[in-house]
Amino acid sequence: MIEKVQNFNKSDKKLVEMLVNTDDIQIRHIMLPKGEFMPKHISNSNVNLVIVGGEMEIILEDQNPANYEKGTILGIPFNTKMLIKNENSEMLEFFVLKAPHPKKLGAPEEAIKC
Repeated sequence: MIEKVQNFNKSDKKLVEMLVNTDDIQIRHIMLPKGEFMPKHISNSNVNLVIVGGEMEIILEDQNPANYEKGTILGIPFNTKMLIKNENSEMLEFFVLKAPHPKKLGAPEEAIKC
């Protein structure tokens, strides 16, 4: 078998799971019920957020909140303050793709909370 298979979970509660953590990329799967959020942090790589369910509210740097629905991919540059919330949907589900791997940028593997 040449391919590597990675399954992801479903939940009705907050879920944050690391799916892939190689030298080249990190991929996380996140599910946030209504009212939940990811703590404000600084992106430790170039980040792509792939929204597959619900609606995401995101605040970047000191900008006003913006809302994006499923079917959207958001590109966030390295070293950007970000806060992700689910204020409007029963469940927000998205994938976080970090490339290159943070260590290739001299950053910690986990984003720095602020």
